[in-house]
Amino acid sequence: MLLPLLLDLGYSYVQHLNVPHDGDMASHVLPRENIRWVLQDPFALKVLLENQYYSGPNRYFAFATLYHYMRNVPLWLQAFVDPIYSTYMACAMAKTFVQALLIALLAYYASERFAPTARGLLIAALLCTPFFQTAGFHDDIGIIDRSITYTIFYALPLGMLLVYFLPFYRQFLAVRRTPVSAVWQVVLPFLAVVLALHGPLIPAVAGLLSSALLSYLWLSRFRELRGAGQALAASAWQAVKAMPWGVVAQFGFLILLCAYSLYIGTHNAENVTTYTLAQRYEKLWQGIPNVLGNSWAFPLLLLAALLNVVLVAVRFRTRHDAGAGRILKAAQWLLALSVLYLVLLPLGGYREVRPFIMRRDTIMPVTLCLVYLFATSGLYLLYRLPNKLKFGYLTLVVALAWFYSAHDRSNLLENNCEVAAMRTIAASPEPTVHLEADCSIMNWGTITDPRFSEEQGKMLHYWNITRVEKRFYH
Repeated sequence: MLLPLLLDLGYSYVQHLNVPHDGDMASHVLPRENIRWVLQDPFALKVLLENQYYSGPNRYFAFATLYHYMRNVPLWLQAFVDPIYSTYMACAMAKTFVQALLIALLAYYASERFAPTARGLLIAALLCTPFFQTAGFHDDIGIIDRSITYTIFYALPLGMLLVYFLPFYRQFLAVRRTPVSAVWQVVLPFLAVVLALHGPLIPAVAGLLSSALLSYLWLSRFRELRGAGQALAASAWQAVKAMPWGVVAQFGFLILLCAYSLYIGTHNAENVTTYTLAQRYEKLWQGIPNVLGNSWAFPLLLLAALLNVVLVAVRFRTRHDAGAGRILKAAQWLLALSVLYLVLLPLGGYREVRPFIMRRDTIMPVTLCLVYLFATSGLYLLYRLPNKLKFGYLTLVVALAWFYSAHDRSNLLENNCEVAAMRTIAASPEPTVHLEADCSIMNWGTITDPRFSEEQGKMLHYWNITRVEKRFYH
């Protein structure tokens, strides 16, 4: 079972390797003046103390990660490969790492509670893998973005958030429960700072998940006390007193940081303020058909996850299986949090690149929740269904995996034009090079005025692709 996972990751690496560079990378890695503001002010004190507005003030660690990674890793790789190839290789390595991290974490969370074995982990990983679309349905449910910039800003911090919750999961929800270790107690506050100031999604997602887990812990104790016959008010107060205050302190710190990040984010100069909150909610409503109707990708994932949960619920009613009960409880919480997250999306502002607010990147937390629910419920059904039903269910799962995998086919020659153009620029003796090829070079479109290729020219020189800084145009 490990072999197909490694083969899929290997194919994903090749897919990532052949994607053209995105149009934001050069400005972030150079960096542009507005990016320098963020890199020079990690905690956005200029916003807090001077009420200043600039791009992404609450995203320091995302900017810093991209900046340091793409300024250093391609140069290290040039000990083994040529300068042009090193830039694509660096991007592919980062995206493949984040993909492997997310699959491994989702598989762990999905399998630990009733199949805590290597076999269960691998099956859960196989159930998650088809939904990581590099091509095919990428624009609908893409988790690892084609752009290295968006991967670091969106997918990477979500993986880090799953790491953050691991020790709490092990203490309160795992089969083999272990308290949060002293090492984690020290590491978690630092990780909380990184998470709160890394990417646009994390403050809302981390705040919701932390609040939900605290509510779950209180509610569980409250129900125990009420079941023992205590009065309502006494049960509520005793449940508060019984809370694990070390955990409350960790989550409280994270929630406080997320609230600060959300406030700092209101000073993002890139936010469009011409739409009222009511108009943003109208656009959110208009965006639902785009998510559900553009392709089968998201609706089928949603349907598969819900169908699995229904099958688990049927078994729970007939057998009262504890594992089924845990899955149903997780489904209730995660689906409720997903709806709440979507309802809160318009409060995050409006960007022209997302005309209907909901897009694959902004709904990524919901996509990951559905992948988890499908994997954990699917794994449960594969383990617990009677043999006469298991073959039919396995056939459906294989068909679903084939459907997504068959659509995930990339054009492995996609960046050939960009690579050839870079080689033309490098070989030309002219300071300004005219390109015949009609493809973008580290830009969101072709450049017809050489003045607008300054950032790209500087990056080509920095990466040792050109001996001197050059300009180019199409």
